Amino acid sequence: MSGPAPETERERQLRQLAGRLLTWPDPEGPVSVDLIPVGYPDDLPPELVDSTQLKLLGSVVRRRSGELVAAEMVFEGPGEPEAAVSNYQRVLVELGWERIEQPQPMGGGGFEVRGFGPMSLFANRAKSVMIFLHATDREDGGSELRVRYDPVHAPEMIMNMSPGMRHEESILPRLKPPPGVRLQPEGTGGGGGRWKSDARARTDMAPMELEAYFAKQLEAAGWGRMTGAADETFAWSSWLIPKPAEWRGVLLVLAAFPGWRQLSLQAERIPPGGRHGGGGGVNAVSAIIG
Repeated sequence: MSGPAPETERERQLRQLAGRLLTWPDPEGPVSVDLIPVGYPDDLPPELVDSTQLKLLGSVVRRRSGELVAAEMVFEGPGEPEAAVSNYQRVLVELGWERIEQPQPMGGGGFEVRGFGPMSLFANRAKSVMIFLHATDREDGGSELRVRYDPVHAPEMIMNMSPGMRHEESILPRLKPPPGVRLQPEGTGGGGGRWKSDARARTDMAPMELEAYFAKQLEAAGWGRMTGAADETFAWSSWLIPKPAEWRGVLLVLAAFPGWRQLSLQAERIPPGGRHGGGGGVNAVSAIIG
């Protein structure tokens, strides 16, 4: 019967060093930190690991006087971060966990920096435990999901938790840059029938190529391309957005400076019986860049 290979002295030293580096001062007393490659502590509910098809890379466990005070697990798998969080959330709900709605800033959607992704908070009020989920996309493809388990601070957090303010949801889908392209968001916001997201991209890609890359993501979100045009310095496209009301969108890519591309995505609701300036996408582009 075979088992795990015995830990070498070098591996023990590396694990001990990593544990020390991950330890922080705690006013309530010393906290020990342990790393568990491809595993999790015995006192963590096993269904939090066994109920997902994502690959467990390992966990970091924090204890005070032998009692579990926090644990964080790292998973990876194929697909987008939104799908990784959504699938795990569904499992939690089936297990009796409750999603905690928290205040969200205005905005959402639009151009998104790689490395950031969806986050959510769940509580098991009966057991006074909370779980924080955070998923990100990886440069080499697929997603990484971090699951943080907190049985210590949960009672106070649950008691003080108040329903978050519900803001109008952005109509803009999240747009990720091509691999290797550094994005600098310059603002996303809106409401009341109009949403806009602006960003700068550090790249020498032709505007036509960059517009086509983002256009595929708009199509995947259900947007329908209406018209567009491109040349060496400028590319644009107009879109029909499938919503109960009539919405139109426009995507712009401008090569204003060497090595940089200016990006803009805008969506606007058309009033019932109203007109959007007869020229459709052309007028929308003129309004934005003018």
